Amino acid sequence: MIRLEDRLRDAYLGAAATVTPDNIRGLGEPAAQTATPPVRPGPRWARWLAPLAAAAAVAAVAILAAILVSPGPPSPKGASAEPKFLIADVIGARRFEIRDAATGALVAHLTPPSRPGSSDVDAESVATADGRHYVMAVYTTSPCRSRLYQFQLDDQGQPSAVTPLALPAVPGEVYDLAVSGNGQKIAYATIACTGERKPPPPYLAVTNLVTQRTTRWTLPADSPAGSLSLTADGSRLCYGVGQLGSSVVRVIPAGSAPGPAAGGRTVVRAADFGARQYISFSVISPDGGAVYFTTYPYPDGTGSSSGGQVRVQDLATGRSRLVHAPAGKAGVIAADPSARHLLLQIQTRQRLINRQPPLLARLDLATGKVTYLPNGWLGPIGAIIRW
Repeated sequence: MIRLEDRLRDAYLGAAATVTPDNIRGLGEPAAQTATPPVRPGPRWARWLAPLAAAAAVAAVAILAAILVSPGPPSPKGASAEPKFLIADVIGARRFEIRDAATGALVAHLTPPSRPGSSDVDAESVATADGRHYVMAVYTTSPCRSRLYQFQLDDQGQPSAVTPLALPAVPGEVYDLAVSGNGQKIAYATIACTGERKPPPPYLAVTNLVTQRTTRWTLPADSPAGSLSLTADGSRLCYGVGQLGSSVVRVIPAGSAPGPAAGGRTVVRAADFGARQYISFSVISPDGGAVYFTTYPYPDGTGSSSGGQVRVQDLATGRSRLVHAPAGKAGVIAADPSARHLLLQIQTRQRLINRQPPLLARLDLATGKVTYLPNGWLGPIGAIIRW
């Protein structure tokens, strides 16, 4: 899975760049004993259905919107809503791993569906609004298109059958997904498939599952988006875009007219936090009042690298505050559906040299409390996690 490898490579590039011949243990040993697994380079950013008859399709999607987030008993004010299970996309594996979020124990595997007559079928992203009902994007390179599917997890973390959403195929490769808290809207970001002769520009889209209406916003060819998140009512879409020196977080109303994504509002700029800063992750709060994001200094080639920061920005005042400064680089990050907790995979130079897995930390965004979770299952490069 090239896209997964790209994301993991970029996420830990800062830690890897600090490794020099002077600090590599056992330089004279065989390379297989000290090197991290090879990762193929790629150009991507941050390197995470046949239509039915019209009436039947609308009915099916409306039913999904109704059950995607099943109402449950009200939670006490301020109570944790973190899911019991997480879904991991492990490098080199074609199946997703479903694991107990607290213990890391493997609960089940999830195999993406295949489609007759298509080649290079792969699943790039999974999203949930409640930790139980999920949407999955599956793409093919020939032809280059994606389709959206749904599945559920039961109380033991066992997945249901993966079934197609009654929506048309999406042009391009869907590589990032988000679901609104009310289960009525899905947001996704696309890029061109590798090797396309005339690749279309990347774009963002929001589909209303009740009306089946989709709105698209195009992006510059060299700046695909990532870190998609929607407010609980699906009225606003938050995403990150840009490269070193111009990395930003933007918010666009889901009701905006289709066209260039420039109609959105820039709410965070990496440059505001120092030279060579990069925004590696962002998520909007369910009420749309704040954005949580992480910054880290891109390596300068000197072998020195300081840790990043997890911050929250009030969108009404434009002010941000520090939530947590991990002792290492928080590369691959996931937020729970309520945006109350983050899962941080923290890699350090020494752990990378010794081929140790990144630390797995659960960060309470309200209190700043960090709880370290079992991490042995991650492997030395980590994994893309959906939580």
